[in-house]
Amino acid sequence: MLVVVIGRTLRIKLMGTIPEDRAIYAFWHGLFFPLIYAYRKYNITLMVSPHRDGEYLVRITQPLGYGVIRGSSGETGAKGFLKLLKIEKSSFAFAPDGPVGPKWHFKVGILKLAEYTGLPIIPVGIHIAKKVIFGSWDHFNLPLPFSRCTIRLGSPIYVKKATEQMRKKVEAALLKTNTLAGL
Repeated sequence: MLVVVIGRTLRIKLMGTIPEDRAIYAFWHGLFFPLIYAYRKYNITLMVSPHRDGEYLVRITQPLGYGVIRGSSGETGAKGFLKLLKIEKSSFAFAPDGPVGPKWHFKVGILKLAEYTGLPIIPVGIHIAKKVIFGSWDHFNLPLPFSRCTIRLGSPIYVKKATEQMRKKVEAALLKTNTLAGL
């Protein structure tokens, strides 16, 4: 499995504190590769697109121990959201700009989950020193073997109400966390 083979060679530096309690981790779609390897031993459920591209991610993440709920920002999102609300012992991880973009635009679905569950959103910044960047909408970053990767966890953000103002605040925090990860 490519994730394990490359993951074992990566020099991953984790910055920030992993919450002891459940949380909602948010990261940009094109940067997720090092996260899959680094967080494989944590109890995390992913929301993955029901489309063909999502099937590849399911085949990669489930054997590594991730829970998976199929859904997206489209028509399957409501069903996936209801399934997530029933999960009581897992943290969640999302790419808020997926599954089709626009790149680095935070969609409101995660805010609604945070509002309903009371769980904080943790912005996750990722920097990959040596990588191949694909021509996809998200400019997917595939780390080269032995690359240095930084994963930076931002401060928890609690959402009382999923408003446009809150969406912009969380988007800005995620952008800032990614900038700090690259330092």
